[in-house]
Amino acid sequence: MKLIHISDLHYHRHAQDNRKADALLETIHRKYPDHAVIVTGDISDDGHPRQYAHAATALRLLAEDGRVFIAPGNHDFGAKGNFFSRERARRFDEMLSEPLHQGGTFTGDNTPVVNTLHDGNDRVMLIALDTNLETYNPFDFACGEIGDEQLTALESILTDTTNAEWVKILFFHHHAFVRNDPFMELQDARALMRTIYGRIDVLLFGHKHVYERWNEKGGIPWILASDNSPGKDWAHEITVQGKTVTADKVSLKAGSKKKGKGKKKG
Repeated sequence: MKLIHISDLHYHRHAQDNRKADALLETIHRKYPDHAVIVTGDISDDGHPRQYAHAATALRLLAEDGRVFIAPGNHDFGAKGNFFSRERARRFDEMLSEPLHQGGTFTGDNTPVVNTLHDGNDRVMLIALDTNLETYNPFDFACGEIGDEQLTALESILTDTTNAEWVKILFFHHHAFVRNDPFMELQDARALMRTIYGRIDVLLFGHKHVYERWNEKGGIPWILASDNSPGKDWAHEITVQGKTVTADKVSLKAGSKKKGKGKKKG
């Protein structure tokens, strides 16, 4: 089973400003028809209805096959990405989560949205979180927060013995630790890392627009950070074979599938 991680599509109101994002999704649809696709937030640039409409139309290419999975970012839930807007948050669910059949919503009860993929011996559990903090302070909003309710629900999912054989991929938008800028680290990052230590196989996020990966950090085999994917040449690829997980990179260029070197963890 293979998955691609992309992020920060930043769909705009005018179609001509979305050419790179549209081309990215069309390339993935054409070149990697069997890959599931995970998008870690900032799908829109400002949460405007026209932005969501453009994004929904483009993502529907992947959703028709049931292979796109999303989480919200600060630009989805906030005016200019700085100030929380309940209207924009509801719009994310109404125009993206529900039409794209995510199996759950991100406003309201604030529990993880869980989906599962099963192909032979390959079984993957995808766990999406909303890391937007409902605040009008731009610094706090840029940091984000998971919150006690989501952490408690996540703890329950990860300690449930019936889930033991599933490869677990956790994804959200904000940063789980400091990456040069402390204003982009989750306010409850340490509580999160204690909760997921040794319990998940892959952690994915976006936000900073920097492509990076870590191997065996914080008790997690793979942590992958995506850049703002439109217009970029590479994306993270995750391959699951039974309980073995491989992290690699895959080409987003129109004419090539050549990958970079990968490492394996069992």
